[in-house]
Amino acid sequence: MKMRPEKNQVTWAITIFVLAIALMLAYYVIFDGRTLVRSIGGVIDSLSGIIIGVVIAFALLPLLEGIEEKILFPLYKLCGKETSEYAREDRSRRKQIRKIAILLTMIIFILIIYSLFRIIIPQLIDSIKEIATNLPIYVNNVDEYSNLFLSNNPELQRLIDSQLDAYYENLSEFLSKKLLPMLPSMDTIFKFASKSFFSIIGIVFDLIVGTIVAIYILDSKEKFTTVGKKMAYSFFREDFANELISGFRFTKTTFESFIGGKLIDSLIIGVICYIGALILKIDYPVLISVIVGVTNIIPFFGPYIGAIPCALILLIVNPMHSLWFLIFIMILQQVDGNVIGPRILGNTTGLSSFWILFSILFFGGIWGFIGMIIGVPVFATIYDVLRKLIYRGLRKKNITEI
Repeated sequence: MKMRPEKNQVTWAITIFVLAIALMLAYYVIFDGRTLVRSIGGVIDSLSGIIIGVVIAFALLPLLEGIEEKILFPLYKLCGKETSEYAREDRSRRKQIRKIAILLTMIIFILIIYSLFRIIIPQLIDSIKEIATNLPIYVNNVDEYSNLFLSNNPELQRLIDSQLDAYYENLSEFLSKKLLPMLPSMDTIFKFASKSFFSIIGIVFDLIVGTIVAIYILDSKEKFTTVGKKMAYSFFREDFANELISGFRFTKTTFESFIGGKLIDSLIIGVICYIGALILKIDYPVLISVIVGVTNIIPFFGPYIGAIPCALILLIVNPMHSLWFLIFIMILQQVDGNVIGPRILGNTTGLSSFWILFSILFFGGIWGFIGMIIGVPVFATIYDVLRKLIYRGLRKKNITEI
């Protein structure tokens, strides 16, 4: 006669096993956490090429879809070639469109990277070095301006002179001891390359693998979506699988719309700022426009974060340029906030102004600059999940209005 365990005995056995595993993991984390961190770091290092590829693919996905939807599909339709996803001939056309879109996307991506390293970064380095070299001259010019306008107010002039001396000392120390040693030159690049030959090979290899992975993901994104749906419906109940898929779809749309829209918006603002700086003949237009464009990615606080250091830089170079820049940037940010931004972004997150401000401060305090950029879509996703859970709980209790 065979002995079969009762149902409650099996449940207790599984519970005890899971609890024992959890206790062992907790002990390992508490008393041998460094080894766990090293192990996780080793896994991440081994998968770094794939991780880079996923990040590149996610960043390029809005560009790929824009090329397909806004350019290639209308172009094919104009030529009398429909692209239905059901007909076999049309499916082959969709594949052809996808390959053309991937080719154009990667060309644009490579051109952006080339422009960044070949044109923009060298000009940034030259501008910073020039500012550091001419800093005593600039400070002397500001001192002469203050003496000219404040000759009748010696107390205010002494206050400004003392603040200017402190500002000059801090800026000079920052430039000479912290920033300039970090800027690469041909000698430092050669020395670094000779000492870190294998590290550079590893970085180049990861970038090549990441690019290949990104191309594969962009080409097969519908297949990954289909596999994910099959897994959700296979492992979970239908209602829970529907909610899970809806949550992932909302997360993808929110991140893609917000991050992609912010990047496009910031690129436009950077270009407009560069053109405006050239028209107004403001010094260091590339440096100024890059700072303004990059910081504009940060919602709410970005314009102020970018405008303040640019104004201070221009203040020591040419105070009148600083004044013209502040007037120009205020007009530009009004245009961005009321015209350009809403046209590109719309209300992609569904959050009120209070929650946007909260998410920037909260995640910025946790993750720094990156947290200020991704904090809004992250909190929008959390907010959407909590909202759905609350509505589900209210429906279970037959509460329709509060």
